[in-house]
Amino acid sequence: MARCGVNARIVDKRATKVFRGHADGLRAGTLELFDSMGFQHRVLHEGVEITEFCFWARDENGDLKRTKQVRSESLDSAPYRMHGLSQGRIERYILDAIKDSSDLVVERGVAAESLEYDASLENNHEEYPITVKLRTLTEEELSAASTYGGLQSLSRDNVAPDDVEDLTPERKHEPGTVEIVKAKYLISCDGGRSWTRKQLDIPFTGSTTEHIWGVLDVVPITNFPDVRRAATVSSEFGTLLVIPRERQLVRFYVPLTEVDISSGRFDRSSITLNMMREKVQQMLKPFQFDFKVCDWWTTYQVSHLRGLSLRSYRSKQLDQIGQRIAQNFTKGRVYLAGDAVHNHSPKVGLGMNISLQDGFNIGWKVALVAKGVAHASILDTYEPERRRLAEMLVDFDRRWSPLFLKQQGGSPPPDAHAKFEAMKEVLDSVEPFAEGLLSHYGDSPLVHKNGQKIAKNLSPGEKLISAKVRSQADGITRWTTRVFQSDGRFRILLLAGDVRVEEQKHRVLTFGEYLASPDSVLRRFSRKAAKLHATIDVVTIHSAPVEDVQLFDFPQALRPFDEDNGWEYDKIWGDEKCHWDLQCDGRVYEKWGVDRQKGAVVALRPDQYIGWIGDLEDVEGLSKYFGGIFRAPKQRALL
Repeated sequence: MARCGVNARIVDKRATKVFRGHADGLRAGTLELFDSMGFQHRVLHEGVEITEFCFWARDENGDLKRTKQVRSESLDSAPYRMHGLSQGRIERYILDAIKDSSDLVVERGVAAESLEYDASLENNHEEYPITVKLRTLTEEELSAASTYGGLQSLSRDNVAPDDVEDLTPERKHEPGTVEIVKAKYLISCDGGRSWTRKQLDIPFTGSTTEHIWGVLDVVPITNFPDVRRAATVSSEFGTLLVIPRERQLVRFYVPLTEVDISSGRFDRSSITLNMMREKVQQMLKPFQFDFKVCDWWTTYQVSHLRGLSLRSYRSKQLDQIGQRIAQNFTKGRVYLAGDAVHNHSPKVGLGMNISLQDGFNIGWKVALVAKGVAHASILDTYEPERRRLAEMLVDFDRRWSPLFLKQQGGSPPPDAHAKFEAMKEVLDSVEPFAEGLLSHYGDSPLVHKNGQKIAKNLSPGEKLISAKVRSQADGITRWTTRVFQSDGRFRILLLAGDVRVEEQKHRVLTFGEYLASPDSVLRRFSRKAAKLHATIDVVTIHSAPVEDVQLFDFPQALRPFDEDNGWEYDKIWGDEKCHWDLQCDGRVYEKWGVDRQKGAVVALRPDQYIGWIGDLEDVEGLSKYFGGIFRAPKQRALL
């Protein structure tokens, strides 16, 4: 909303941002999204790259041994791998990106108290069918809700320097202020106990709970060899999960106890920090384990094969929330995202990733419709696209979480090899999905399933495979995830082929003439007559050596000009091998399955998912694709 210039409000019942704990695993696809937003380098600087996974178990003599040490090779050609980093730091980066783009702020300590929806206004997107009553919480209410897991209180001495000002964020209104807000759209990201979902009466059923787990973020004092690698430690008590983190922290997921499911209740006062310490010590013997620094800890409960809830350990009892998917992700113009529509175990390491992708998916769609740029029909693609991934997420959890539980009914634990094979089978089967590289988006106004013969390895409905290319203007190399910045624009990716060949050069010039013509999609849908690329950007990647062609050999429609700022130099790139950058290997066309001489045209959505593929002459197909998405300026003027 900030980058698209949409008039929005963000309200959060919490008094402050998250500072410690909570989610902490970032997958490759999420880092690619951050790259398009321009702050992935901060994750790389502060976070811990997780490249290996180790499996530990006790042998027939009872000795704890490393059974396997594995490394995934599927991401060797990708820009990023999984990183461990606190959710609080991710929030910091996003808040800073918002601040750099607009005056939009997150209003803290503001609660929604009522929600009304006028369905009679739903089909007129100039109307405001949503009415929300907001109240700014009093200081007493905020204090009661702001205890931080029983650990030391937060102060400027124990938070990151750039988080200090967020310890006491400014309030937009005086405590107790009540507002009635009218809205065109509402996007709710209010967690597993979503207030909005309950107001809409959307079913979200779960199961009773059986197992209690603890989560520790500590600086360990230990001689366990793999404490700085991701690892599992299997025993008769269940399986310990170890995740390395920033600032020498390590997260431990600790199996604790079982509860009586007949009552479905558990008094958390029986769980102490020292109990969790002793459990880790017991599971890691003969290795030593202790800690003096505990950054954060919590407990959650999980059912056998199903169900979980992550909640503060200070709760008197743990909530009974299962692995769930909401019956509906939308109701009218109200959209639910993240934990509000899917719950699962934190051990799968995907909650923050899937939730961020949910929010981004509906965010750019609402932004374009709210600005009158796109047809409202694109909003109908949100639930079909994201539900499939939520189902895959819950299925992953149902297969993965039981592998961490204590064997039931006195059954002996599986041998180390069998446990490893079972875990590896699950991880291998879900890796493309888990890393955010495979999504299965179906045919829709935003996805036209065609063109596979033109680009054999690219598929509409999937993300563009990341690759590194070389700038025609200055020779630098850059990942395509950064070339296609997140600014709300669709893009025409022209794979211009070998423009040294006269016939191919003519095809590129002809395509450039089309883009500059009155009937092109650039002119038909641009919001600013003087800026052809305001709605749809154009990026070119050719296959000739950069030294053999010049920037000004390409049509002007491919290299925009501004009277004040001159030419845009970041629109034309080459697929060329660079001896100083081994990741820029000059094989992008081969990676995408595109003929190096003939090239292709790819329509990219703002989230870098492929919408359409065609050849350079298929301007009719390109026009049809964008015509189903955008409203011409004259249509907007009539509303």
